[in-house]
Amino acid sequence: MTPQSSAAVETDKNRWTVSSIILGAGFGLTGAATVMLGVLLPTLSLKWGMRDNVAGFLLFLQFLGSSLGAILTGTKRIRSISIGYGLLILCAGALAFAGMRLSFAVFFLFGLGLGMVMTGTSLLISDRYDDDRAAKLERVNFAWAAGATAAPVLFIPFLRIPTLSPLFFTFQGLFLLLFVWVMAREKQDEVSALAPLLPSQMHGPESAGALLPLVALAACAVGVESSLSGWLTTYSRRADLPGLGNAALAASLFWFGIVISRLVFSTRLLAVVGRRRLLGAVLWGAVVSTGLLIAAQTPFSIRVVAALAGLCIGPLYPLLLSYILQRSPRGWVFAVAGVGSAVLPWLTGMLSAHLNSLQFGLIAPCAAAVLMIVLAKAGIPAGNVEKMKAASHP
Repeated sequence: MTPQSSAAVETDKNRWTVSSIILGAGFGLTGAATVMLGVLLPTLSLKWGMRDNVAGFLLFLQFLGSSLGAILTGTKRIRSISIGYGLLILCAGALAFAGMRLSFAVFFLFGLGLGMVMTGTSLLISDRYDDDRAAKLERVNFAWAAGATAAPVLFIPFLRIPTLSPLFFTFQGLFLLLFVWVMAREKQDEVSALAPLLPSQMHGPESAGALLPLVALAACAVGVESSLSGWLTTYSRRADLPGLGNAALAASLFWFGIVISRLVFSTRLLAVVGRRRLLGAVLWGAVVSTGLLIAAQTPFSIRVVAALAGLCIGPLYPLLLSYILQRSPRGWVFAVAGVGSAVLPWLTGMLSAHLNSLQFGLIAPCAAAVLMIVLAKAGIPAGNVEKMKAASHP
């Protein structure tokens, strides 16, 4: 490499560092926006008289929109991010005035915008840091989880006033600032950011036949995460009737566990432990914690198990994503994986309404966690490959 090309690479890295900080902040905001509906669900259900199956369908529409947004994300990552933020600006404003019927369409489009922003940002980070993809994806997903963790607590003041419009307008303003940044600064770097990435978009050394079980694993992982985050506030609320704020604490603890685990494994510790070994441990942890959540009866036990579930589920999706993107750095994998985030929360609500207990509804994410154990045997690469990855980790 010539001195000139070395300097150019160093300049790109410095520029990408600033970009990653801003885009990471935006990723954190999408985390808060993603869990917003779950936190607001008890309030909206009471206001509009929705049963669990209807409320679950509202969650389904948002996550379905998110999956379709992933499909619409193409090779022009930054263009997709800017379109996504544009949709979020429009939908956040519309939610301030939407009634029950209109909200179904708006939350679908809101999810569409979230899907484009989150997929575009993840792919852009993966493209730029091909040699350190797993740790960087853990880091950006840590930012997402940090936003999701803070959201339930930050939303409490808005839940104590007669209207939710100020909350939606706050989101609209923040999305607008990020949209301006992307259009003013990121747009200039779109071509140069993608240019060095094309040679690295190759399949990994493992068989491409493992892609399908890996994507199915990712679908289950995001499904379990979305189902628990979407229903934890309602589940805790029914065990602790005196206050909605206390109920929102369970969701916060769940996301706090996710934040901690993603932060820890965004460091060199991931290379020391190894992706395969860590994945096996957290898969079993997800099964145990979701089972314990079904058995939990008191507000205190629900909060403790919610935090434990977050610790176990947190590293799952970024780890699986690092395997998947070695084979196919395209938006469709996010869309297929996102099917779980649309179906499982809805299925949880359907089971709850049919069996008259949200406790039984949580059987859905628990069963998905068990299914992940089975899928992992078919989709996770051999251990010798992991040792080579760890040895070469910077």
